[in-house]
Amino acid sequence: MRSRHTARKIPHSAFCSGFSLFEVVISLVIFVASATVIGQLVSNGVRAAVRSRLESQAILRCESKLSEIVAGAITMQATSDVPFTDDSSWTWSSSVQAGPNPALYLVQVKVSHPSSGQLSDLSYTLSRLVRDPNATLQMTTDQQAKQKTSQSSSSSSTGTSSSTGGSR
Repeated sequence: MRSRHTARKIPHSAFCSGFSLFEVVISLVIFVASATVIGQLVSNGVRAAVRSRLESQAILRCESKLSEIVAGAITMQATSDVPFTDDSSWTWSSSVQAGPNPALYLVQVKVSHPSSGQLSDLSYTLSRLVRDPNATLQMTTDQQAKQKTSQSSSSSSTGTSSSTGGSR
């Protein structure tokens, strides 16, 4: 007779129902690595957006200052690191050099913004040939004088002409 003393069989599904410690650690490592990569991507995107906004402001500020110089609101002379009135973190500088023609100047305006955090310093330079304001004023005065001379000579020639009739 056989003894009925047999070992109980434990079903195979009872061992496989939970995760092992190794599987949990691997899944945590994958989660942390993917969160780090996503965080870096977001950080790079934010930095690029801030840099783009600063570059757009630099271009607009540079064009504005150069337009003020061309219009004569600011004297055409070399300046260095002058802060903007609306935001003192922005500075501008200008240089004036002789142009290819005696009546032209090469005006350069540089706008700068210091680095903030992980961004590097930002600067933008714009150049333009500008007529000499004194030469332009002299040309305008000369042209006006010519026009007055030509108008007075044409009016005098028409005013002095008269028809002479002879008697027969």
